[in-house]
Amino acid sequence: MDRAVGQWLQASRLHTPLAERTVLELARVIQSWQRHPQGPDQAPKALRRRGLRARDRLVRHNLSLVGYIWRTYHPNLSAEESSTADALQEGALNLVRAAEKFDPAKGYRFSTYASFWIRRGLHQFEQRCRRTIHFPADKAELVLRAQKLWETCRQEQGSTPSMQWLARQLSSPRLPLSAEGLQRLLMQWNSTMTCALI
Repeated sequence: MDRAVGQWLQASRLHTPLAERTVLELARVIQSWQRHPQGPDQAPKALRRRGLRARDRLVRHNLSLVGYIWRTYHPNLSAEESSTADALQEGALNLVRAAEKFDPAKGYRFSTYASFWIRRGLHQFEQRCRRTIHFPADKAELVLRAQKLWETCRQEQGSTPSMQWLARQLSSPRLPLSAEGLQRLLMQWNSTMTCALI
C-alpha cells in the first residue's frame, strides 16, 4: 500500500463515531451558522467559530467513512496508485460539504447522508482520472447535467427519457440544443474515456 494512503487511512480511524445525540447537537450548531441571513461567511465571529468547530468535529469523527467507502465501492482506485491519496482527499472534501448541508429534520442519519456525498466525490474523481483528452468545461457541464437529468427521470418516473426531451430541458436561448447535437456531444464525451483505472 502507498505510504501516504496508509497514513491517511490510519489517521482517519483515530476518532470513533459519535453518539446520535451528539451528532444532532453538532448539526444544529452547523445549521445556525450555515443558515445565517447574510450567509455563513458574514455570520458573527462567535457563531462562525462555533459552526466551524462543530463541523470539524463531525467530519473528524466520520472520516473513517471515506476509507470504508473507498475500499467497498471503488475497488478500481488501487492503494498503489499515487492518485488514490487525491481521491481520498476528494472524498473528505465532500464529507465537509455533507456536514455543512446536513439537515437532521429530514430524518436521515448523518452517516447515510455523508455516504452519498463521499461516493459522489470518489465517483467524480474517478471520472476525471479516466479522461485523457481535454473536454471543454462548458460542454462537460452540459453532459453532466444531461446524465443527472437522465438518472433523476429513471429514479423518479421509472422511465428512460428521450434524447428530444433531454435536449429541450437543457436548451437555452444562449445555447440552443437539438437532440442530434446532444447525441453527438454524448458520443464525443464517451470517446474521451479510457480503460478503467487499475
